[in-house]
Amino acid sequence: MFLIILLLYLGKICNVSTMYNENEWDGYSVGFLSDCPGSDKEAIITNKTLKDLTFTIQNHKGDNIFNTRRKYNYYQMKDLAQDPNLDFNKPTFVFVSGYLDTTDFYITSNIAKVYEDIGYNVLMLDTNKFTTMVYPRAVRFMRPVGKHTAEMLAELTQLGLDPKKLEIAGLSLGAQTASYIGKNYQLIVGTKISRITGLDPAGPCFRNLGPEDRIDKNDADFVDILSTNIDGLGMAAPAGHVNIYANGGEYQPGEFIWMLCTSFCSHIRAYFLWITALSYPDSFIAIQCDSVQQARNRQCYDRQPMVTNVLGLKSNRSREGIFYLNTDHKHPYYMGVKGLQKQYDFVLSQMKAMNMEKVIKM
Repeated sequence: MFLIILLLYLGKICNVSTMYNENEWDGYSVGFLSDCPGSDKEAIITNKTLKDLTFTIQNHKGDNIFNTRRKYNYYQMKDLAQDPNLDFNKPTFVFVSGYLDTTDFYITSNIAKVYEDIGYNVLMLDTNKFTTMVYPRAVRFMRPVGKHTAEMLAELTQLGLDPKKLEIAGLSLGAQTASYIGKNYQLIVGTKISRITGLDPAGPCFRNLGPEDRIDKNDADFVDILSTNIDGLGMAAPAGHVNIYANGGEYQPGEFIWMLCTSFCSHIRAYFLWITALSYPDSFIAIQCDSVQQARNRQCYDRQPMVTNVLGLKSNRSREGIFYLNTDHKHPYYMGVKGLQKQYDFVLSQMKAMNMEKVIKM
């Protein structure tokens, strides 16, 4: 079984140009669960259930990331505004959990600690009540979740929150939820929030929807997207101002057996790349491409003139477009300026090394 999986994966890597040829005779990827009929139908969150839509604010002490956490539901925004750990003079970061996630799990708790350490107020949106069900139904509930979360943020805005100091990031389904928050916040308040970051935004149920129904660059003043599994659990569309495709955006090199990082492994890599980029803000340097296809094929190295951007909070907002990011297969992942040279492309160099000899025999 292991050998079969390995051969299939090698075949996929070696035939990228064939698999994604625009010739319909060869076929092309439509992605995993691209359409979910009915997932855009109405979903209602009752006044009673709105108590389960909460922000958790954290102020960690020492090594315990759960210290002094306080949770506020939809009806408690005035209380949240008075929380001693919320300072409206500082930028505010909202993290939106993904499918089945909760603020008690590692992904949310860890990113909250990192953002707090660099000077942000941190609010963790807990959507677990509305995602603990079959995925297409959870997708349906994210529209009202986004609307009501926008109402929560709008109330905080009346109490002192500055939308130009407000940033939201979401992983997978959380990135699409962040989109609904941004859209509805703009309708309520009349202005856009500063930034939305999509970490491999969910493709299943969203891939074939228009910009009004999924993440889009009009959702905030600046929308950046990091893509790591575009045909599996992510989406390929360059929907942001800055769209970074790590290692082409399809699959990521694994940390242990580098050829066996499949869909979930590649999907979650977006989170770990982003977390690391927060600590190394100048080290994840991406190269601009002319198309997503060019990024998929790792063909951006020779583009002239070379235009670069960085992954993370220091991304140059004036350099919009599609970018290819070369990474290592293990933490801390970044390649620095070496990543701008084709000879250091991790996957290409590994594949080349496997057949260096002119002749092999056994």
